[in-house]
Amino acid sequence: MKINPVTEQGRQMSDRARRKRARAAIRREAEARIAGLHRVDQGRGLYTPKVIGAAIFILAVIGVVFVKRVGRAVEDERPYPHYSALRSLNHLATALGRYRFHVGAYPTSEQGLKALIADPGEPGWLGPYIVQLKPDPWGTPYGYAVRPDGPPDVYSAGPDLRPDTKDDLRPDPECFDPGTDWTNGWLKVEDRLPDIERILSERDRKE
Repeated sequence: MKINPVTEQGRQMSDRARRKRARAAIRREAEARIAGLHRVDQGRGLYTPKVIGAAIFILAVIGVVFVKRVGRAVEDERPYPHYSALRSLNHLATALGRYRFHVGAYPTSEQGLKALIADPGEPGWLGPYIVQLKPDPWGTPYGYAVRPDGPPDVYSAGPDLRPDTKDDLRPDPECFDPGTDWTNGWLKVEDRLPDIERILSERDRKE
């Protein structure tokens, strides 16, 4: 039988192509398996005791820093007694300015700061001008006295608990003049606090 050289040559070329494709496929499979083994080794390396210990240490450091910053922020926001007293004094001065705007004069020394909460019977009173009257941070009631000229003397006796000493605290004089912008839309107490009578009566019973 006579073999056609062209056909034989084509068959040999086809066999070589198949072997080449087979080798390429084997190479690709081997590379994929090697890459997979490499990823597994890397993943296992993440769970070694050293890596876990380092991660725990880093998280602990971050937690300590966070707690310290939060604690420092809370301390910064916590008012010192002097700041708290000055803020309350300024609030009282503003309330007295509003009282004077409605009534025409500041409360008398006898009426005192209580006139900002309970109606002293003065025409034009539209309070209460403060919610409650607390003592200063050292447990002493805020002092009040009318002056012949100018705003009244409102003060805290300070940490030594004695008035007319160097550590007395007083409000900013400008706080006695709240201006008139706040009067726009000012409502009577019955409209601002519909349950004011009940609230005041309950407070009086508790006292």
